[in-house]
Amino acid sequence: MFRIFSKYLNLRLCFISGLFCLASCATQKNASSKSKIKRGPVQEPSLVDPKNPPQIRIEGLVPDTLFEDGSTIVISVSNFSIAKDWQGFELVLNDGEPERFYESKIEYKLSAKNLRKGANLLKAYLVRSWGESLKNVEAFAYVPFFFETKGLSWVAPGRPIVTLVSPRGNYQGEDAKKILFDFLIHTAAAGQKNWKVHYTLNGSKLELSSGKAYFFYDLVPGEYELKVEAVNSRGIPVGQEVSRSRSTFRVLPPDPSDP
Repeated sequence: MFRIFSKYLNLRLCFISGLFCLASCATQKNASSKSKIKRGPVQEPSLVDPKNPPQIRIEGLVPDTLFEDGSTIVISVSNFSIAKDWQGFELVLNDGEPERFYESKIEYKLSAKNLRKGANLLKAYLVRSWGESLKNVEAFAYVPFFFETKGLSWVAPGRPIVTLVSPRGNYQGEDAKKILFDFLIHTAAAGQKNWKVHYTLNGSKLELSSGKAYFFYDLVPGEYELKVEAVNSRGIPVGQEVSRSRSTFRVLPPDPSDP
């Protein structure tokens, strides 16, 4: 009887020990995953000529009015050389995926099927060849408007407008070793304010200053979700539709054919 009890007790102890081991391994795995997210040195904004700053404009879309289906919108760029595979500009409707263009002037038609009922926002900004956005105020343009019905605009004086520029898409090989993290913050209808943002990358959180670009180093292969959100002086999120932005991207395993 004693032998049976002793054997039963040993099995119980082995089972409990196994549970502790699994919990410990899971904790170490999570900690290891987070430790792989490394933020690199800050990159200062690219210099521009203050006498002739790069500029982008949105015309043909009247702020805070109802959008008319079929309307032609004109996007024009000045004081900024544009060429494919070099530098251009991006358009973003609400918080959708950016569209990249390599022309100094385009006629653009918004599709009504892509619009939300009520408030909408079209944004345009200039970008360098490596994906960094220009930080001077003239290099960013936006127009708030409505579709089908009017209501409260997302944009109001003093409210921060956050735009996550990079990273997006897939990264592999050398590109994956140093991934640009870049965002824009503009204060609507008011002088610029040095807002802070909180960012979350797969659970790893940090607070950053606006107006600079950062890097992530040596991210492990996998799917990533990046969120940025403007916060006030006490670190509390502003909590408005236009004050946060997100993107998803993938880090791919190394290509076996690469040397």
